Amino acid sequence: MAEPVEVAIESALLTKAQAFAAAQSPAIAISLPNIAFTAPESKVTVGGAVTYGKYLRASFLPAPSFETGIAWNAHNQHYGIFQLDVFYGQGAGEYAPGRVVSAAIAYFARGTKLTKDGFTVLINKVPYRGPMIKDDPWMMIPVSVPYLCFARS
Repeated sequence: MAEPVEVAIESALLTKAQAFAAAQSPAIAISLPNIAFTAPESKVTVGGAVTYGKYLRASFLPAPSFETGIAWNAHNQHYGIFQLDVFYGQGAGEYAPGRVVSAAIAYFARGTKLTKDGFTVLINKVPYRGPMIKDDPWMMIPVSVPYLCFARS
């Protein structure tokens, strides 16, 4: 059964985010919308060596769609932001999470096309990094991925 356009868009973007998380070395845990998730420890010390935890959080942020064209031949334009937040334990500095952010920006490059249930989702602008936000015991850097999809009314 084909999904409605709004569900297909979210599914395509979440699938891409899960593939990104799995492709990291080592793989990074990812928190998906409305699915139970337990974050890893933010900081672990074993034998004097400190390891900082990390994980991703995916959020689907659609904007209101609107109709383009004439009523008998119109398309709805669906667009918004897919956000992938990179969480790292505090104390790890900014370079380590910055590398994950840069990899995510490259993975969701402008021009990327995702297809799901007959709908094509286009990453229509360059994804961008937001400022680091402290959220004890984590720090987070958001990556915003603008998307666009056209569907018949």
